[in-house]
Amino acid sequence: MELLLTRTPPTVDGTFGELLVPAARPLVLKTLEEDWKDNQRSESCIPVALYVLRRTIYRKHNYETFEVTGVPNRRRILIHPGNTEEDTRGCILVGLRQGVVRVPLNEDTGEANIEKHGVVESQEAFRRFMRAMIGVDEARLEIVWTEGAP
Repeated sequence: MELLLTRTPPTVDGTFGELLVPAARPLVLKTLEEDWKDNQRSESCIPVALYVLRRTIYRKHNYETFEVTGVPNRRRILIHPGNTEEDTRGCILVGLRQGVVRVPLNEDTGEANIEKHGVVESQEAFRRFMRAMIGVDEARLEIVWTEGAP
């Protein structure tokens, strides 16, 4: 199985994209990642390339997910639920759609109690993702930019 993550140009609220999961019923999810910061660990989205996804356990919350492997100088890049950049440390967040989310503290500016663009209905999106991946322990993930890559 080969998944495709197509990113749009970065915004002040992060790097948004769409993840196509070619299951029996193809699934398209919205994604959010950190800004491009030269592939810095826990700070950056990952470089455009073809990677291997492997089923793993997200130890912090004790549930199954997939890890993006083979990223130079990086490890434990997971696909998981979350809404804004504040919910990721270099991982890929999934949602059913983009929306506006109130965050207690903006990690970039330090502003408190503000609204940011993010992905919403993330828990449901993650459940759908994991259902689409039933029986899959390893898959390929291609990451591309639509345009305007950093």
